[in-house]
Amino acid sequence: MEYLLIVSLVLLLIYSGFLLMFRHGWHRLKEVNTQHKLSGNVFISVIVPYRDEAHNLEALIHELSRQRFSYHHLEVIMVDDGSEDGGPELLKRIQTKFSWLRLFYSDGSGKKHALRYGISRATGELIVTTDADCRVGKDWLQTIAEGYISSNPDMIVMPVEMVGGNSILENFQQIDYLAMQMVTAGAIGEDRPVICSGANLAFKKKSFLEASRYAEGRDYLSGDDVFLLHAFKGLGFKVVYLKSVQAMVRTVPARSFKEFLLQRMRWGGKSIGYKDRFTRMTVLIILLTNSVVAFLFCASFRNVWALLVWVAVFLIKMLSDWYLLSSGKSFFSFTLPVFHFLIYSLFYPFYIVVAAIGSLVTKERWKQRKGK
Repeated sequence: MEYLLIVSLVLLLIYSGFLLMFRHGWHRLKEVNTQHKLSGNVFISVIVPYRDEAHNLEALIHELSRQRFSYHHLEVIMVDDGSEDGGPELLKRIQTKFSWLRLFYSDGSGKKHALRYGISRATGELIVTTDADCRVGKDWLQTIAEGYISSNPDMIVMPVEMVGGNSILENFQQIDYLAMQMVTAGAIGEDRPVICSGANLAFKKKSFLEASRYAEGRDYLSGDDVFLLHAFKGLGFKVVYLKSVQAMVRTVPARSFKEFLLQRMRWGGKSIGYKDRFTRMTVLIILLTNSVVAFLFCASFRNVWALLVWVAVFLIKMLSDWYLLSSGKSFFSFTLPVFHFLIYSLFYPFYIVVAAIGSLVTKERWKQRKGK
């Protein structure tokens, strides 16, 4: 029992240290707002790979049509990845209204190939990627353009907010997603990028063409964003985080527990392919810490000392998590009641363990496709 206590405390110390570092990195980032002026011009190509998203396409195009950005310096490239719900036909009808809207059919299979195909067709200096089920504000592209011109980065990682927390499952996903967003931003704030989201990402096309040759994870259905980030990082390219509500996109939670779990298993499964040491260390520490908490909880039913150790470990971990997440809840417009957070914290370690095991024993699944 003493050995278990020592291991648990050492893990917790390292885990809490990581979270403190991410929190410090978050506060190092300066929050910015668009000034509605540019000191130069940049042509932007927005790439949206999609599959069976007919129910989302019209809303996305509508929001893109309301951008406070020069449409003389914009093209939106929609790349169909084998849709069977009439999405491409819907876009053809919409295209007649907008000269900046370009439509393509991917010549391969999978989101990664569709994204690469769209980039190969892009004429813009700056590539911006998002998903068909995301929603953007009026100043989205203007804010990105100003951030790009002011700091000349190779890659811009931007915030994604999960909205629509009306159920227990949706609230749990929001907390989980907020944690990933804080790690994303905090790590970049410390100049040690680990993850990002292709739902809101921008990069120079010329930098992409060079870095994509070194990107790992080609056999995974997802992860094009994180593996690309690691390639940029490995080449010493400049990666920044645009901490701006106006540059934020919004997405919605998975509709069912099965969909949510499959999504997280898909995300977790690709971590096996990470080569970046700091990212691998971060993933390992998070997994081991949550595994120990879950194990101690189960052991506490048979051993009173295990119960005492679990209570101590659980409280320290929960407070560390709260300390990080509370720093970002205002920026991401998320209400975080203490009691709800306590309940979710009880289940979180088991969810992490189940998702990790599931990612190892099941094949990736996304839009009726299977991967590794």
